[in-house]
Amino acid sequence: MASKRAFTLVEILIGMTLLGMLSIVIGSIFISNFRLFRDESSAIAITDANKIALDDITNQIRESQSIAVSCTPCGADTTGANIIVLQLWPLNAAGEPFDGTTDYDYVVYKRDTTDNTKLKKIVYPHATSTRPAVNDILSTDVNILTFTYNNATPVQASEVTIRLKNSKTISGKVQDIDRQSKAVLRNK
Repeated sequence: MASKRAFTLVEILIGMTLLGMLSIVIGSIFISNFRLFRDESSAIAITDANKIALDDITNQIRESQSIAVSCTPCGADTTGANIIVLQLWPLNAAGEPFDGTTDYDYVVYKRDTTDNTKLKKIVYPHATSTRPAVNDILSTDVNILTFTYNNATPVQASEVTIRLKNSKTISGKVQDIDRQSKAVLRNK
């Protein structure tokens, strides 16, 4: 009579133990890679938000006709170290800027008054302009927003340095993106 070969209880237990340890190692690698991917994705998102917002402000300053102290529709927003009010030529029906002489569009960049971690862009178009009104959040997780002018009187400045710092805690570590940009007004 031929003997039947089978696994012993000890062999089954050793196999199950090895399989369990292998599962733990593979699971740990998967979890750590998932965390790394999530953290890197968050860091890239905050970096992109900082760059996009800084580029938007820089480009708008370059396109503006001048820096304004304030504007009637802007309310209490006045140009200073943390707020900038830009005066732009209105747009005609073709979307081209025209010299409105006294009729201007205004753009305000500032931190949100209800949540100062948000950077707002507000566009106040003149009634004769086709520029759309805008009230958008450009960036979140804002820690610092400052404007430095090359003249003690901002409305006479021809160059503005913008500093934007975004900070976000990712997996217990603070990720800071701190950038500066200089913008020269084309019309000064």
